[in-house]
Amino acid sequence: MNKYLILILTIIALCFSSCSSDSDEMVDWMCWSHDNQSPEDIKYDYMLDAVSKLNLEVDYKGGDIILICNNYDNLLPIGTDGSNTYDCGWGVFTVDGRKVKCHFPEDASGKPEAMEQITISAKNGKVVVNTILLVKRTFGELKPEPDSEELPDEYKFKLVKAGLMPFMNNDFTVPAPFDNIIYRVTDYYERYQPFGFPEFTQHYDSIVWCADGFPNTVRIYERHNSYTTNEEHFNSQLSTYFFKSGEIKNQLKGYLDGKVVYSTSLTTYLYERDFLCYDWVEGSFAIANPSNHGIYCLLDKKYEYTALDAQVMNGTRYGHIGVRNTSGLSEDDRLSYQQDALMSLMACNIGQAQSAAGKLILFKCLPTDGFDAIKYWENKTTRIILLHQLPADDVREKYYLHIESK
Repeated sequence: MNKYLILILTIIALCFSSCSSDSDEMVDWMCWSHDNQSPEDIKYDYMLDAVSKLNLEVDYKGGDIILICNNYDNLLPIGTDGSNTYDCGWGVFTVDGRKVKCHFPEDASGKPEAMEQITISAKNGKVVVNTILLVKRTFGELKPEPDSEELPDEYKFKLVKAGLMPFMNNDFTVPAPFDNIIYRVTDYYERYQPFGFPEFTQHYDSIVWCADGFPNTVRIYERHNSYTTNEEHFNSQLSTYFFKSGEIKNQLKGYLDGKVVYSTSLTTYLYERDFLCYDWVEGSFAIANPSNHGIYCLLDKKYEYTALDAQVMNGTRYGHIGVRNTSGLSEDDRLSYQQDALMSLMACNIGQAQSAAGKLILFKCLPTDGFDAIKYWENKTTRIILLHQLPADDVREKYYLHIESK
């Protein structure tokens, strides 16, 4: 065989073995593969030069792609605040072990092309190795909502995300389940009028907020005219929580004579931290006098919850989640309602429960007595147990979730 061909084949074999995830020896560059879940809308390219480089080109439809490092198990935090998530406004990048999960929401606004350069890092002993991720994003053309192109701009409106109140730490910029999210209703140019009735309201009998997959709606504007009264109500700002991570497709619909004559949408993405809103490393905790916070969803009113500030005991961080608004129920119905609400929350966020038998030994912050253990769940960072608090002279019987960091 030609000696040059032998040399080329040898180099290829060495490169392949150094990129294998089964290799015992770390190399000083990062080798990548990918799982492109939106192949028509995201183009992927990997190059190995002086430093490994990843290129993504994303069109206006967006989508998801998972970048997989084949030779380092634990990537370093990617966020500018030291977190595992970085949100550049038109793309969200989350580090999970050896993976970088990239999500690009659809955006057909027609604005200019955007570009972002992100450094992804891992440690080889004391040396940090890097990959440069270069992302180019195009935004297509603005597409009007159905039946909206005939309306003048002064009758159009928007739903915008106006604020985030994280449960544990005000430095978090990406919402998680149980974080408070604030929305505002603005005019077409995103101008906000906190008082009175904006001009666009005069074109509608009502404006309704809803979201795909949610059972309830909120009427943010309504007008009643009769021979005796003329009434108008308008709520320009809304505050709510959501109970699970994922994509929330919000819609505002303007009704006139019983028909939708204009609609607009806004998608919100929620990302779970260690568990729901709890972050055992970056999150704050109460040294004394922890507070219980009411957690409600305006678009899903079946259950409401309470979440206790994180605390520390025996070197372990922990919290509690309970159920509220059970007034009017009999004692048996109240307890059944609490158990159903907590089981529903866990089914949506972790899945199948395990038996609690033999699990109490894993916890460091449980009460000493007065309870039964019902069900158990865990993920990579958190243990959760459903407790039945037994009645006592000064304690009311209830069900709640006890949560601890691992």
